[in-house]
Amino acid sequence: MLSNNVKEQDLNPWPGLTLACVRILHLYTKVFGQDLQQIARKNCNKCKCVREGHEVVVEHGARSRLGLANNHDGLDARSLGYAFVPAGLTSARQVDQYYSTLPTHEVPKLGSKGEIARLQRIAKQLPKQDLALSACKFIEESVKSSFQDFISARNEIALDIGIAKPAPPNSVCDGCNRSIITQQVSVVAPRMGKLIWHPACFRCTTCDDLLVDLAYCVYEDKIYCERHYAELLKPRCEGCDEVS
Repeated sequence: MLSNNVKEQDLNPWPGLTLACVRILHLYTKVFGQDLQQIARKNCNKCKCVREGHEVVVEHGARSRLGLANNHDGLDARSLGYAFVPAGLTSARQVDQYYSTLPTHEVPKLGSKGEIARLQRIAKQLPKQDLALSACKFIEESVKSSFQDFISARNEIALDIGIAKPAPPNSVCDGCNRSIITQQVSVVAPRMGKLIWHPACFRCTTCDDLLVDLAYCVYEDKIYCERHYAELLKPRCEGCDEVS
């Protein structure tokens, strides 16, 4: 929501910006030096972008999109030059160590391709229509109750956010089965017990994509993005992209 002192026209001097996709929006913010998160706009319209580039993400990350409380005890990502910093890190040195293990194009530095990739992953891996009944436009009345049960059960037993932490001695990555150097910044998933991953190995079992903002779901002792977790349990319509 815009503050009382900021008018939408101040943020959108070009009227077409309210219809812009993520790619165009990124170019605009880079050229005019505006904050990507403060641009007030609607979803893009009548463009040729793929779905994950088409949806404009205005939440401040996966945690907000999932309706989870923000971690106010963590580092301020933007002051460090990043769009996202995992919970559990306590210093800029740890943040740099964490991101040094990822390919450059995957690092969500402000104003970079990595920031755009993160926004696209949020839209792709955490589809709004999976997260709340109110976001579904085509769900039939007869399945609304079971869909709500699915949401409640998923949130209770499967969905969570990973945490970054230094690896204890003799750690082995659950993703690649290779050793992790003691004290190297790694990822743990609270719902997966003592298992630990290299940051680059914390990926969806189905699509093998990095799990955005470390958001994951557990199914039969494996980790998934929410999209593919949902598809293990419910069919997804290829037209409207809703599960039922």
